[in-house]
Amino acid sequence: MIVYLAFLPFFNKNALDEVAKQTGETIHVFYSSEEAIEVLPEAEIIITFGRLDRDILKTCRSLKWVFSMSAGVEKLPLAELRERGVVVTNARGISGLQIAEQTMGMIIAFNRCLNRCLRNQLQKRWEALPVGELTGETLCIIGAGSIGKELARKAKAFDIKVIGLKRHPETLDHFDVVWTIDKLHEALQQADYSVLITPLTDETYHLIGAEEFRAMKRSSIFINVSRGDTVDETALIEALQNGSIAGAGLDVFHEEPLPPDSPLWDMENVMITPHNAGVSPRYIGRIIDLFLTSLSCYRQGKPLPNQIDLKRKY
Repeated sequence: MIVYLAFLPFFNKNALDEVAKQTGETIHVFYSSEEAIEVLPEAEIIITFGRLDRDILKTCRSLKWVFSMSAGVEKLPLAELRERGVVVTNARGISGLQIAEQTMGMIIAFNRCLNRCLRNQLQKRWEALPVGELTGETLCIIGAGSIGKELARKAKAFDIKVIGLKRHPETLDHFDVVWTIDKLHEALQQADYSVLITPLTDETYHLIGAEEFRAMKRSSIFINVSRGDTVDETALIEALQNGSIAGAGLDVFHEEPLPPDSPLWDMENVMITPHNAGVSPRYIGRIIDLFLTSLSCYRQGKPLPNQIDLKRKY
């Protein structure tokens, strides 16, 4: 039995009907765990957007596989799932194109002062602003995974030098160099733009804090499109206020929606987007394709795409 716990109205009925038609499976849709309580004990597969409460998991006696429509799985009870031997897969790679596009948009906006031009336009203010040029600038990608690779490919079109950081370094197309995360400070010292694209784990919680902001150039721009808790937000605000860094492009935050009283809202050197870097009109189609491929592998007993290491949490 396949159960879709639709905590978010993600799939429409036509999309689910298409999945059922192509697979011959029946998909039960519930918009709250309370509605699903009677069938959850028989659920073999659960589709969810990165959420599954521990209390609900206790009722899922037949559960074998959780398909997360989100790349982030930090809100799943990973320890319990690991203990139960449940396989978890995510949507890694689905959002690479659009997140890379939005990140490049932020980089270009800061480089050419487009964010400040927009503020001036709203005030009908004509002001000559200092603008830059991306050719020869250095980009540090913290997390050279699927999204980081796509960002590097796009950055190279602007003749940008690209430094990548990842747990296990390797030679990658479009990167000038790939280092271990141990060289984070060395990379930050060189970067004009630093982009954080890591999953949220115990190791990456507050990966970027006061020391990291002090390591950055005062002229550098920091961009976070990973998870809010990968950054010490208090340290970030201080770095922006005291000029340790020149600006920040932020798509994720400790608390979402970002509270109205956050000082980030009023900073002219900050660009805020509402955790939408991964949003795309093509996302649902890509998720369906991934689920269909994964379900075929599952039914045939083959390894599933994007299987999560539940100990490492990614």
